[in-house]
Amino acid sequence: MMKLYASPTSPYARIVRLVLAQKQLGDRVTEHLLDPWQSPPELLAVNPVCRVPTLVTDEGTALTEAAVIVLYLERRFPEPRLIPREDIEANHARLGLALGALDSGVGVFLERRFGDPTTKLAERRLEGLRRSTVALVDTIDTARAGEPDLGDIATVVALTWLEFRLSAELDWRAGNPAAVEWLAQMNSLPAFAETMPPDA
Repeated sequence: MMKLYASPTSPYARIVRLVLAQKQLGDRVTEHLLDPWQSPPELLAVNPVCRVPTLVTDEGTALTEAAVIVLYLERRFPEPRLIPREDIEANHARLGLALGALDSGVGVFLERRFGDPTTKLAERRLEGLRRSTVALVDTIDTARAGEPDLGDIATVVALTWLEFRLSAELDWRAGNPAAVEWLAQMNSLPAFAETMPPDA
């Protein structure tokens, strides 16, 4: 039985939780929700950096970082495919763009909370966040039918978390009604609704 260490508010953990749900692996994994900021001993025992998500495989190997975990799951449990063979490069590109936007967003959020948002580094990070958010919205294909792929999952999670934490900093909704509707529809799907961050 695999073990997933996650936080309800972590966007990185939400990506992994959604991949597990889309692959219908609920009976293959036990989920341990915790607060990594409290340095829980059970998380430190498998990940010295004390970050979520962390997935412990059936063999006892601890995998860290969302991108590593989702690519492992796609290879280990190939059906249903979340990276279509005909769309491998585009899916990897969207995953990278979403994770980059999240990294920038987390940096901006932590600076607002604990640091100095007026530094050159903080300003550069915010500029990068705004650019990457616009680029991410531009990748949304509202006409594509079928089940969400990995690119969709990462995009939904990134945009939802950025609105949850930094809505005052971003205005991507203006002029993008189709993308706004797409995001709402995606977040209404059962697995997406169940993994929404609290109070989002």
